[in-house]
Amino acid sequence: MANPISAPVSPVFLPLQILLIGIDLLISLLTFGWINVVKTLTKSKSMRTVPVADKFSHRVLPECKGNLMKLPSNGATTLFEVFSKTLERHGSSLCMRKRRFIGWKSKKVKEFGPEISELTYSEVGEKAFKFGAALAATGTVPSAPVATLDKVTTPCRMAIFENTCMEWTIAAIGCFSQSIGVVTVYSTLGIDSVGEAVVDNSISAILCNKTNVQYLVDNAKNTRCLKTIIYTNDLIGETMTVDLPKKNSKGPHRRLL
Repeated sequence: MANPISAPVSPVFLPLQILLIGIDLLISLLTFGWINVVKTLTKSKSMRTVPVADKFSHRVLPECKGNLMKLPSNGATTLFEVFSKTLERHGSSLCMRKRRFIGWKSKKVKEFGPEISELTYSEVGEKAFKFGAALAATGTVPSAPVATLDKVTTPCRMAIFENTCMEWTIAAIGCFSQSIGVVTVYSTLGIDSVGEAVVDNSISAILCNKTNVQYLVDNAKNTRCLKTIIYTNDLIGETMTVDLPKKNSKGPHRRLL
């Protein structure tokens, strides 16, 4: 919109000019146009990061720009090594916290209790390593040392179809401890996308929420490579009842951990 005060205006049209300016300001407020003004005034100097390749949305710490291919200062080359070295240095430090989930007040509103459970890095490591060993015992094998674009034909990956929670992270670290790959299936894609991910990646084990176990068992005939279903109780309210399928269900389903 052109600046209405860039040229002399007759006093006759002054009220109209003021009205137009007021309307313009009102539209800016209602459409949040003022946000861009604030961003323009506050960006760069107040931020601790700098853009990569001059892209404002992709940012890193100033000392990392130009050195993205260098190894971390602790020499870790894999995600498992990153966690292992963190475990060595901060084993007794707090790693995770979780509030007790009571239930759903409504479809979108959760209710939590005051109790908080905590895990140190050492406790997370212990649970993760046990998980990894149990997963290997189900027949999941280590991934190839070098990743390629070839189709996966061995059960060297575990799928995770679950919201971000303690169990998600512990399971992922457990997989890394056995060189087992992790395939994440996001809930926003819908549960039907799980079958495609399982088949495309030759998945033999999957971590999911307890509420989705029955669906996976019912559709096991379409995912014959799936042998093991591991479920969490994340966001399962204290008064919620979720029925699990019997362990002798027909199809490739074999075990609930």
